[in-house]
Amino acid sequence: MRDARTSCGQTQAEVAKAVGVHRTHLSAIEAGRENITIGTLYRIADHFGIAASRLLPD
Repeated sequence: MRDARTSCGQTQAEVAKAVGVHRTHLSAIEAGRENITIGTLYRIADHFGIAASRLLPD
């Protein structure tokens, strides 16, 4: 997820605002400290215009 965000040149704050989550929550998701809901996963994927599966770890 961090790779998708940084490759688009966006900050955590920008992505968080666009998908309706708090920046600290997005940070925790990226760091693996919190689980992502399926709804948030799809909103983030839609924001980046990519398949949700590309945001999941291998």
